[in-house]
Amino acid sequence: MNFIGMDIHKQFTVAVVKDEQGNKLEESKFINSENNFGSFMQKYKPEDTKIVIESTCVWEYIYEILEAKKFEVKLANPSRTRAIAEARIKTDYVDASTLSDLLRANLIAESYIPPKTIRRLRETTRERRTFVKQTTQIKNKIRAILIKRGTELEHATLCKAAILLIREKFPDDKVVLHYLDLLEYHKEKLKELDEDISKTAYANSNAKLLMTIPGIGATRSLDIIAEIGEIERFPTADRFCSYAGLVSSIHQSGNTLRVGRLVKQSSKVLKNNLIEACWTLSQSKDSNPLKEFYKKLSKKKGKQKAICATARKLCCVIHAMLTNQEEFRYS
Repeated sequence: MNFIGMDIHKQFTVAVVKDEQGNKLEESKFINSENNFGSFMQKYKPEDTKIVIESTCVWEYIYEILEAKKFEVKLANPSRTRAIAEARIKTDYVDASTLSDLLRANLIAESYIPPKTIRRLRETTRERRTFVKQTTQIKNKIRAILIKRGTELEHATLCKAAILLIREKFPDDKVVLHYLDLLEYHKEKLKELDEDISKTAYANSNAKLLMTIPGIGATRSLDIIAEIGEIERFPTADRFCSYAGLVSSIHQSGNTLRVGRLVKQSSKVLKNNLIEACWTLSQSKDSNPLKEFYKKLSKKKGKQKAICATARKLCCVIHAMLTNQEEFRYS
């Protein structure tokens, strides 16, 4: 069996090949391209070769090249690969060699590799979040410029009427007009993205299941599905809650046990979506078990702790729904 560790960079890759005894068979450095990877891998058979790469900004492109050639590829989690992070002598060849040794010893801390459909779904949902963030920044910039011009908006939001008034008041102000044009462009793009996301959500069986939960619409359901990937990778609801960052951290030493705040290493997107959904549920007019749970707990623990506890409950509900392919029900 051949074990190949690849230290991947934006422009090039350093690869080290070792056998089962740890003897170095080959080391090479080449520019990232399909032809170069093909030339390097042509002497190795997929059934006799295992490869490990680190999770970097270009891992997906390289993974797809190797996957197409039928090689078994593992994705190493950089934050948990301490042998590399704490090495005193750190070069690309040393990193690749260390990855190869960890793979040979079956000690790779793996990152989840979602299917290609989920990877493309994540691109879409993350693109929308980027546009939402940029739109907010543009709105704040427009307000800041208006304050510098000594103008106060009569409208609470930058709606069509407000934008029209600003254009009428500053017909020759190039800076103001530039940001107004940017805002309209972003709004138009967001509208297109929302339409695409809505179509995708209603064509996705798991997203349609989640939309039966009050407080979860097309965008939020697809956000959650994209971050989960495959529910089968979470055998229990507790593991799913841990991935969402809705469990407390635990520090134990001897007979001392201290329960701390919620774990930080988690899917922040999933966590935020679940908490936002619970805020919507808690403010709905209709009564439901999650709302009543939040109201009861908030009197004892406060709103923040109560909403996190409710989000964990919702997380368990979603795990059961997706595992059993059942719609949301109150009882």
